Amino acid sequence: MRNLCQEFLKKHDGVRFPSILGLREHIFTGSVSSLAWFMSNQETSFVTIGQRLLANPLRVRFHYGHPDVFDRIFHLTRGGVSKASKVINLSEDIFAGFNSTLREGSVTHHEYIQVGKGRDVGLNQISMFEAKIANGNGEQTLSRDVYRLGHRFDFFRMLSCYFTTIGFYFSTLITVLTVYVFLYGRLYLVLSGLEEGLSAQKAIRDNKPLQVALASQSFV
Repeated sequence: MRNLCQEFLKKHDGVRFPSILGLREHIFTGSVSSLAWFMSNQETSFVTIGQRLLANPLRVRFHYGHPDVFDRIFHLTRGGVSKASKVINLSEDIFAGFNSTLREGSVTHHEYIQVGKGRDVGLNQISMFEAKIANGNGEQTLSRDVYRLGHRFDFFRMLSCYFTTIGFYFSTLITVLTVYVFLYGRLYLVLSGLEEGLSAQKAIRDNKPLQVALASQSFV
């Protein structure tokens, strides 16, 4: 912890002193069941791999409710640590990261120290976690903070910020809708008898790229 606090004295990306130091998290309840193991892996990818990439090279890591260390004086003199939110404990920490970035702070991620964490690992909890971060993202999208960040970021950081906020959910939505359209389209072809007619046509029967594309989508 002493070494970690020394990071506040080193300039992050050579320009600014860090105002929030990110740590990694270890979910030690992963051995309870197969669901718990899945949730533990989900947290590892989101908390460690994802945050590492956001911090460097994308430089759009905001605070995500993990065991991060705040520079208290920096935040108390710039509007406080948290913001009010519609539902309790929903994205108030991410808004602290927004505040910090807008007010010339910097958020980093360090991996030489980790904090153990136990979670409720039921199926309901896993879906609630997904719902919580999605709801939080909706709240962020409506905020002035994201508007201000969008106006002040350079083009590449803005693209990174888009993909890590609303872009992620938008692309997931498009993917899910595409799967529905594909499946209903296949169902229509089979029930209407068009599939049989199409497969008899020489131009379609010998179309190898089409067969490969349909086979891969069917598999997914």
